[in-house]
Amino acid sequence: MEKIAPNICQLEKSVFVIVGPEGTTNFGIVRGDDGCALVIDSDIRRIDEIEAALSMTGCSKVSYLFNTHENFDHSSANHYFEKKGATVIASEGCWKALMKDGEAKFAEMGGPVPELWQRFPDLKMGLPHVTFSDTASVYLQGITSRLRYSAFQGQGHSKGDAVVFFEKEGILFAGDLLYVDFHPVTIYGHISNWLQSIDRLRGEDFKSVVPGHGPVVEGQAAGKQAFAKFRSYLEDFHEQLLTAASGRQSAEEVRAHMMSGAYARLGKTWMVQRNIEYFLKEAR
Repeated sequence: MEKIAPNICQLEKSVFVIVGPEGTTNFGIVRGDDGCALVIDSDIRRIDEIEAALSMTGCSKVSYLFNTHENFDHSSANHYFEKKGATVIASEGCWKALMKDGEAKFAEMGGPVPELWQRFPDLKMGLPHVTFSDTASVYLQGITSRLRYSAFQGQGHSKGDAVVFFEKEGILFAGDLLYVDFHPVTIYGHISNWLQSIDRLRGEDFKSVVPGHGPVVEGQAAGKQAFAKFRSYLEDFHEQLLTAASGRQSAEEVRAHMMSGAYARLGKTWMVQRNIEYFLKEAR
């Protein structure tokens, strides 16, 4: 892995990652030999960062945009890239989730950022143009991307979870099915299913894995260990949440546990309380 800018890493000749600062969303850029690109995830709030990276990596045109799932920080620039001629691709689960409550979520997340609406007066949620229920492929000149729906029984981290494999290059973009060094967002997910989704990904062969949030993990052994570590976190958290829901311990005890020991150095600590409150509210 080579750094070509403070937040841009080149994994292989044609595959780049924009690593989100302080655990914000990671984005992928895949450049074909003719300069046409596939962008993996995008957030309209960081569009200048994405555009700068596209220029820096020698991309002349974004032909495709892929949403690993429906959350705002992964799909909010769909309309922006659609207007520039890109075809937006996502799983059917992502499309259905955006159709159901995407508009409300878009307003909820974008509303507190008035400068977005000043800069982009026609800003709106954009739906995928092409969907798939199981697998799909995107062909650029010189490189092939394999897309796979990975939300076990229709909901893992989210309802739209899909991953990207670059088999020849040995690279996996895991979306938010994997977090590294940061507390995850669990409020949209089904943790038991999420564990099953992770188990399936752990069996894949890859040299590098790109999480939805956190640093890129290089090496197959390190990648599998990252999945195993995150799986252990989710399994432990789920057990803690179920214990709290049954009244056998307090929400504060769960919070203290998830911010101590092996988890003490994880970033985005504020997410823990939010996740607990949401789970207990839904469990009532």
